[in-house]
Amino acid sequence: MKSYEDVLKTAKEAKTIASHITGLGKVRAKTEDQVLLNKIDKAIGSLQSAHANAKKGKSTPTCLDKVTDQAVRELVDHCKKAVASKKPEWQVIAERNGWAPKT
Repeated sequence: MKSYEDVLKTAKEAKTIASHITGLGKVRAKTEDQVLLNKIDKAIGSLQSAHANAKKGKSTPTCLDKVTDQAVRELVDHCKKAVASKKPEWQVIAERNGWAPKT
């Protein structure tokens, strides 16, 4: 659950786009969740495009949980659902791969 919480923590902070990209990159380096990795990659790509295309405001702090970009929204929503499930990251990955707790 730590990686999902880290994404949400960085998303709630008012930082520049470059700082958000760095923060997401740090989470990316720590997680083994392939779905989370893919969503982080898409969000980082979208943020890099927005940053490169910005005529001004590159240093304006923003909160990612307030942006309307689809890739960023999907990442934030995915992490909110994962945190709400209260399952550790290893369990989310294991269940996705067919494991189920004994009943």
